[in-house]
Order: sequence, then structure tokens, then C-alpha cells
Amino acid sequence: MTTGKPVNMEPPPAEAESDKPEDRDAMDKPLTQQRREVRLGREVQARIGQQLRAMYDDVVKEGVPQHIGDLVLRLSEQDDGAA
Repeated sequence: MTTGKPVNMEPPPAEAESDKPEDRDAMDKPLTQQRREVRLGREVQARIGQQLRAMYDDVVKEGVPQHIGDLVLRLSEQDDGAA
């Protein structure tokens, strides 16, 4: 079907790509967006720490099972003898 209108067969113009290394990723592709560093405030970090301690306090109090302690002792003795 012909309409008589000219058709643009040219590809759309490419965005200006920078040749600066800092504008390219590890695969040498142009960076499309900058990653922003996100940091948590001290209060948030403190609260997370409190909650983690509360969750794992019982686990820490359980201590190391006897067979694991014996294994660590034997491995330490082997290391001391090999030196």
C-alpha cells in the first residue's frame, strides 16, 4: 500500500555519549543513571542493633556445644605443633 508520503528511514539520533571513563560502567557501556549512596542515621543504626541483640541474646547465652569446643581445641593444638 502506497500513500505517497515520504517515510523517514533514518534511525533516531543517538544521545550524546561521553568518552570519559567515569561515564561508563565496567563493560564500557554508558551509565544511564547514577547510583546514590544511602546511609542510615545513627538512631536507626542504634535501633537495629538493639533489635538484633534482643533477637540473638538467647543464642549467644547458649554457648558453644562441647563437641565444637573440642574440635576447636584439637585444631588449635595442631596449628601450634605445625609452627
